[in-house]
Amino acid sequence: MDFEYVSTGERLEGLISHFNGKERIAVDFEGEFNLHIYGEHLCLIQVFDGERYYIIDPRSRAMSREALISFFNSKVKKVWFDMQSDNSLLKKNYNTTLVNVLDVRVMAMCLGYTGNLTGLVERYLGIRVEVEEKKKLQQTNWLKRPLSAEQLSYALSDVEYLFQLEDVLTLEIEKAGLEKMFSSQMKKASIVGEEKPGWKKIGNWKFLNGEQREATREYFIARDVVARRFNVPAYFVLDKHRISDAGKACPKTEEELFRILGTLNTRFESYLTESMKRAFRNLQQKKEC
Repeated sequence: MDFEYVSTGERLEGLISHFNGKERIAVDFEGEFNLHIYGEHLCLIQVFDGERYYIIDPRSRAMSREALISFFNSKVKKVWFDMQSDNSLLKKNYNTTLVNVLDVRVMAMCLGYTGNLTGLVERYLGIRVEVEEKKKLQQTNWLKRPLSAEQLSYALSDVEYLFQLEDVLTLEIEKAGLEKMFSSQMKKASIVGEEKPGWKKIGNWKFLNGEQREATREYFIARDVVARRFNVPAYFVLDKHRISDAGKACPKTEEELFRILGTLNTRFESYLTESMKRAFRNLQQKKEC
């Protein structure tokens, strides 16, 4: 499909005026979530205005932060599928959130549907999308430039049917008398909650006592220091399950700690060893206070 590639803040500012003159636009993001480099990053914005498709490149050197924030905060209604994780990404990276969003996933959930966008398109529009092709690109590297034609086609397909879904689901919501439920659920979906730190996402966190939690936190941060230094995903440096094991065991000596951690990746070994030793010493000092 034809599209305009938007790589400058000046062009995006001009498009915002154009979008604000529309009744609605369909929008989606592609991001990097600790898969290829350290941290979470907005990589691509896809837009369909009912007539034309746009690819907005937030990573272009000529793109301005101010223009991006103006787009996120623009008054036009933005039709989305599952805006919650995207909104959290904006809060973390741009200290802002989306304005005037209609989330078709929230509509679908009010009607009892909890699946993905591909299934929703098939169920309500009768359009079958090639699932295997989409699966292939789900973990593609959106940081690379230039993006392939295959990547761009995949990205634009996520906004292709959002207007049709909004129209169909609006009628279904009205038929079922679920307008108030949808309004309430949409308000909840728009709230960006406090981001849980990574160590609290470790599977056994809720079963740990105070000492074990403190140890898990220190070792988790020690690993992240190294991941940030090398700009790699944290799991490249050390598997989180080994951190979980060390936190749960609360080792009494450095030797015991490194027995639990096991063989370290030679690329990060010296830095990770020092970082973990500092974490261990921090824990010992806290016990002495």
